[in-house]
Amino acid sequence: MSDSISNQCKLLGNHPEKSLFAEWLQHEDLPASQNKLHRKLIEIEGMRDYAIEQISDWIIKHHISESTIERLKRKREMIIKKYGLEEYLSQQQMLPVAEKTMRGNGAEIVLAEYLQESTQLNFLLYKLRYNPNVSQSIKGDDVLLFNKENLREKVILGESKFRKTPNKAVVEEIMDEFGKKLKLPLSILFVANRLSDLGEEELADELEELNLEVQHGKVPIINVGFLLSNHNTAANVENHMYSENDRFIFLSLGVDKPEELISQSFTLAHEKLKRGLSHED
Repeated sequence: MSDSISNQCKLLGNHPEKSLFAEWLQHEDLPASQNKLHRKLIEIEGMRDYAIEQISDWIIKHHISESTIERLKRKREMIIKKYGLEEYLSQQQMLPVAEKTMRGNGAEIVLAEYLQESTQLNFLLYKLRYNPNVSQSIKGDDVLLFNKENLREKVILGESKFRKTPNKAVVEEIMDEFGKKLKLPLSILFVANRLSDLGEEELADELEELNLEVQHGKVPIINVGFLLSNHNTAANVENHMYSENDRFIFLSLGVDKPEELISQSFTLAHEKLKRGLSHED
């Protein structure tokens, strides 16, 4: 039975059978070798609008806390009367508008949501909510997932890239990050500190201890590289991937006009945010 399970499934789990990813993307676990482990994702024709609708919701969720949304709803009458909602939201910069930042954040969000579905591990924190400058990328690990019920079971560490056109350089950039040896998470203490601020002291304490165990090699770590680009994405990964890290897997997503996928998703997220704050529930 185990022989039928791909090496990709052993690290990432199965491609999701429910959620957006089951309906939006086809997958193929390409033949594995000692130096290459690659899952190829391809957009299903006709599903772009459906994907944009869902990704726009994720963009809001990853960038803005529920408490912030509720606070703005309580203040909306004053905001609209005094400032005008459009001007207020523009000044608040709750979502990025810089093209480079939107593309980077968009790829990160797609990877995070995919890995949560395939691995059934959890976010403990939406780190984009803590970016002091939403117009720039935030530092630290792109994606960090845990089993909240057993933190020591495994940790998923993911790095995402967006390119309008894929090339050898971006694959090698990810290889430099993950391909030579297992990379350990850098942001566990950041997550612990933020959770402590939120009153999650017990979980924060567990994460501080987990960080020490990770550094001593006592916790399984899986490294995931992700490239969101056009229809040539998988071919570039296949041609240029070379890894000596046996806990590393490359996830590629090739879509037509990837820049439009991201820009339209952010445009819709802005519209949904504005609509949600313009009307009473």
